[in-house]
Amino acid sequence: MKVILIHGFFRSDRDMQDMSNYLKRENYECYTPNLPLTFNEFDVIVSQVEDLLEAIVKTGLSPGEEIHLVGHSTGGLVIRKLLTDTNYLDAIGRCVLIGTPNRGSQLADLASKIRGYVNIFKTVKSLRKEYLDNIEFQNETGIDIGAIAGNKSKLGFDPLISGENDGFVEVDSVYFPGLRDFKVLPLTHRTIHHDVETFQQVQQFLETGQFKS
Repeated sequence: MKVILIHGFFRSDRDMQDMSNYLKRENYECYTPNLPLTFNEFDVIVSQVEDLLEAIVKTGLSPGEEIHLVGHSTGGLVIRKLLTDTNYLDAIGRCVLIGTPNRGSQLADLASKIRGYVNIFKTVKSLRKEYLDNIEFQNETGIDIGAIAGNKSKLGFDPLISGENDGFVEVDSVYFPGLRDFKVLPLTHRTIHHDVETFQQVQQFLETGQFKS
């Protein structure tokens, strides 16, 4: 099976290496693009993932083979916009979003009040609820999407975030209507995509369309 692993804000392809190593041992062929998700709005990055998707498709897929997508944090928003814009929807299998602020980030809203911050770190700008409300996401794609949220935090941001959260993203923000399945794990935003439990849940969803109970 083929899977594209998409990192989040202020990270690189190395941040998805632990998950890639796990899935490779389970006979997945993994692609980990290094995306400029720091100084650009997430939606302008979609074309780079589309180029990778096109290259994989043109290399050739086995009969019935599909390309799965897994994204951490902002990487999940890249996936959702890709599903809206791609010319290769028929080649996409299942998708898993991990700690993705689908309804916006309270921290991003706070950061936007710091003069000049979001003008430099434009990815943060695109995590604001107001920005996301103006992004067109196509939820009726026929693609099975699962989302995993964390509800554990060891960070000092807790007092700044209302509701259950992983230190950066609220659990309620990860969920959105149209998900095939939703899972909450006792992990932080920075560790959730490096944990074996998450790897196993991702594998289970990619293969069955449901998380482990």
